[in-house]
Amino acid sequence: MDEIIKKTNKKKNRSFRTAALALGISIIADALDYLAAPLFSIPVIGDVFDVITTGLLYSITKSKVSVIMNLAEFIPFVDFLPVYTVSTLIWILREYGYESSVRKLLGLLSNKR
Repeated sequence: MDEIIKKTNKKKNRSFRTAALALGISIIADALDYLAAPLFSIPVIGDVFDVITTGLLYSITKSKVSVIMNLAEFIPFVDFLPVYTVSTLIWILREYGYESSVRKLLGLLSNKR
């Protein structure tokens, strides 16, 4: 029984590290999109950066939904939105099981009274 508890704690600790790493990379990538906008607005350079970042985040999260959301970076004027950070936050919420809570919150917000 003690081994099961240790494995569960180790898995939670690993998933927290994975989530923190993915979120850190996402925030840095979005900050670079803002700060180096003149450089990354050049089509080839910006696209290579987006492909590398999307691939790196996929290798960490293994989330196809996040990859599809990150493809929005290839749309010309969407580059200024924090797409990587938002997609990673959504992945974290889904990974930790908060998806139903988010749906309830969105349902409450969308109800017209």
